[in-house]
Amino acid sequence: MACTTCLCSILPTAALAQQANARADEDFIIVEGVRVTEEVTETAAELAEFGTQVQVISSDEILTGGFTNFGELAAGLIRGANVGYSPDEGEFTIRIDGGTDRDTLLLVDGVPYFDRSSPSEDLWPATAIDPRMISSVEIFRGGQSLYFGSNGGLGVVSVRSKDPEAELAGQIGIYGGSFRTREIYGNVSVPLPIGEEGEHALLVFGRSYETDSNILFNREAFADTLLELGGFRKYPYSFNNIGLRYMWRAAPDVTFRAGFQLATIDFEDTFPDQSPYAPNRTEFPIFNASLDARLNDRMRLEVEGHYQAPSLLNTELDPLVCSIPRVADLPANVRSLAPSGGFTTATAFENFARANGLPTGCVTNPQFNFGRANVQAREGIYINPANGLPYGTIANPFPIGHPMGFVIQSVASFGTGVPIKGIGDVDRFKSGYIDHGANARIYYDWTDWLQTVIGVQNTSYTDNSDEVFGVRDVTLRSNGIYGDLRLDLPVLEGLNISLAGRQDFNSNFADEFIWKASGRLELPAGFYVRGGGGTSYSAPKIDEIGAYGPLANVNPGLESQSVETYNFGTGINGEIAMGTFNIELGYFDTAITNQFGDRSVGAVCLEYARETNPLGTVARDEIVRNRALIIPPDAFCATAAAANLGSNQSVAVNTLARQDIKGYTIDLAFDTEMVQFDLSFTKNDSLELNPVFGLLARRDGTTANLSFVTPGPAGANETRQSAERPEWSASGLITFTPTDRLTVAFNPRYQGPEWAYAPAGLARLVDADGNRVVEDVNFGNYFVMNASIQYLLGENLEHRFMVRLVNLFDEEYFERYSGGSTLQISRAAVRGELGPQNSGYYRQYGWNGKPRSAWVQYEYRF
Repeated sequence: MACTTCLCSILPTAALAQQANARADEDFIIVEGVRVTEEVTETAAELAEFGTQVQVISSDEILTGGFTNFGELAAGLIRGANVGYSPDEGEFTIRIDGGTDRDTLLLVDGVPYFDRSSPSEDLWPATAIDPRMISSVEIFRGGQSLYFGSNGGLGVVSVRSKDPEAELAGQIGIYGGSFRTREIYGNVSVPLPIGEEGEHALLVFGRSYETDSNILFNREAFADTLLELGGFRKYPYSFNNIGLRYMWRAAPDVTFRAGFQLATIDFEDTFPDQSPYAPNRTEFPIFNASLDARLNDRMRLEVEGHYQAPSLLNTELDPLVCSIPRVADLPANVRSLAPSGGFTTATAFENFARANGLPTGCVTNPQFNFGRANVQAREGIYINPANGLPYGTIANPFPIGHPMGFVIQSVASFGTGVPIKGIGDVDRFKSGYIDHGANARIYYDWTDWLQTVIGVQNTSYTDNSDEVFGVRDVTLRSNGIYGDLRLDLPVLEGLNISLAGRQDFNSNFADEFIWKASGRLELPAGFYVRGGGGTSYSAPKIDEIGAYGPLANVNPGLESQSVETYNFGTGINGEIAMGTFNIELGYFDTAITNQFGDRSVGAVCLEYARETNPLGTVARDEIVRNRALIIPPDAFCATAAAANLGSNQSVAVNTLARQDIKGYTIDLAFDTEMVQFDLSFTKNDSLELNPVFGLLARRDGTTANLSFVTPGPAGANETRQSAERPEWSASGLITFTPTDRLTVAFNPRYQGPEWAYAPAGLARLVDADGNRVVEDVNFGNYFVMNASIQYLLGENLEHRFMVRLVNLFDEEYFERYSGGSTLQISRAAVRGELGPQNSGYYRQYGWNGKPRSAWVQYEYRF
């Protein structure tokens, strides 16, 4: 019988004592209403036994869903999951239960797939996961940093890869359909002719996936200049990987595993308000090894280690749009006739030019910095060395606001100042990091009712980018020791309690102590109660400790982001109609504090007040207001002032904003030979401070405050639902298997309100009647139904055919949304006709979900 997704908790083996007489010949546990014998790790079973809420996604479910990336899998099968960014864009993160990606730790065979930061832009390790190679996914909710390290404040998503088999076996498949999708994949297990039969085995796997993808952004979202340069385009996406996994069964209870994978992802990363052409290439070379050994009847050892060096190559060709000339750019004989304050709009300059016999053109510099190493400067004007002519001056005019074409704009501002996102090996450079570590723990059973777990873990990461980025050579290192006291108390049958603590010794950021307590009580008739609580933290990334740049902008008082969370549930496991079932009600309560943020030195350091410091640009009273929102970096400020650090330099700080998350879950699971039914509902209030609260409204097109507060919830509510956190969501998997050859599955997702908020400046703008001109956007409230039909042919069911259908009802929806991006490169903005005080300076747009689409798959198993 297939193991289907279930949605609450594991019923430990100890709780099955009441059923021992009925099934004395079976050795099984029940995972959320479903009997499971192989696909649950000992770690998952034991965590659940002592109160952790565990969800298990089986290989059968993944197979039935036909998912092509892990983002699709998470959105379809992980309860309460929110996928940040867009899987089809090649960038996404996984968030659970109303939190952020900083508090959901993704592990693959013990390897943390977590962005440590790159100086070019973020890396997205979740994109490197190949769904074809997943054996199971285990989700541990509640604070899980104690066993697995930082960033597990809301939980851990643990992916387990397929193991080599002790006989020749494998799968080879093809997949294709909508958006010119084409894929070939395969894996082959081979027993190695060394040692005893079946002792050594090797699994070789590979995949090549290509697609044009659906159109992510609608045409009306784009700035006019970007449209003229071909910015409205398809978003081709390519995933390729190759790897191998080795397994050595040194003894019946001793298994060593090792693996290597090289995954490459090529994707487009263009946005309606930025670049019309931006292909990216990421590479993920990943090594991992593990040892599982039962040393004797009482002692078990688990060791996991990894090394990875992800890298990113960006190309970004941005539109070069001209600027209104400065007075200094004019011929000497007419400079005195120009307005003393210069020209604020293109129309003002054009009128002046016509009146004084000048071309009505414009310049792109010196206001616009090319950052090109092969561009020479002469009297503040950039010169093309190929012909000696200046760029975009009155000697080389072109219409105001009209784009010249492409230019490489991004430079390594902390390093040599050369372009970093060009084409080829001259001006395109690699950014990335190295992440390595190990985690080892020993389980020891002192008695039938007392077990201890002692573990040590090291995590180290450092920048691995080309020298042009100018990143300091510094390693962030965390060495932790943790212990867990587990009690199966004989005084109360069925009660299991876990009391645990962890001390981390960290380099370049503060040491941390965290704790966790949990328990589970089995009650008569299959009922149970579980609960737990604890603390966790999120370690800073490389950029947050100030490693980017020649100056050590390190805030010695920077604290890790802190999480305190509590999770409770009650439910029942049982049998009905020749199958098993589970019903659970759950509740969670989480607080996230000391959240990371960046601030300019001149905005938070009193030493830089413009009244007393010539470097300062901000008044002292405004600095005081800014400091009231953060933990002031006083030690850093004193050092910065003594070193005359520029006021526009930035420093990482902890904000005083507190994110409160409360919610409840309802999970139902039912499993028989013919029908498997799982349904989950998650309601969460993920509250954050509202930055528009109390701000006075402004008339659209002006910067003058009106006499009343911004109307509606934006100005009246002190807190609001966190952006891109659905207020509620429901998902399920209903599978029908009338025969061992036919499977029909439905995977619905129904989502409630999800918000994208206008930035504060835009949210304040009102019309003549006092109404907001641009509202916040609720891009939730949608229903998407996916489905699949599988049929197996052959004497041994070796031929698998599948039709996968996505968005059966062709629902129009967005995976995420921009509440108000600027159109500063649009023609009107370049001409000075629109500015940040105008609602027309902004554009709201969404990332399109897939329209109705279909794929077919054939797989041969041997």
